[in-house]
Amino acid sequence: MMLRQRLGIALIIIFLPINGPLWRMLAEIAGFPLNIGEVQFFILSIILFILGGIMTFTPKLKNPFQE
Repeated sequence: MMLRQRLGIALIIIFLPINGPLWRMLAEIAGFPLNIGEVQFFILSIILFILGGIMTFTPKLKNPFQE
């Protein structure tokens, strides 16, 4: 398994949309309140979740200049 795929799986697990309230709680406990709204945070979570899926499930690209 490539490093890119491992990072993708981590993004998928960490940024599941259902984990949003957990992230907000952890940020407040750490003293860094998130100053974005619920909808914006949800959209950010979805974008990072999809990015993780792309990183995990896309095949390895071949370099056309390498022989």
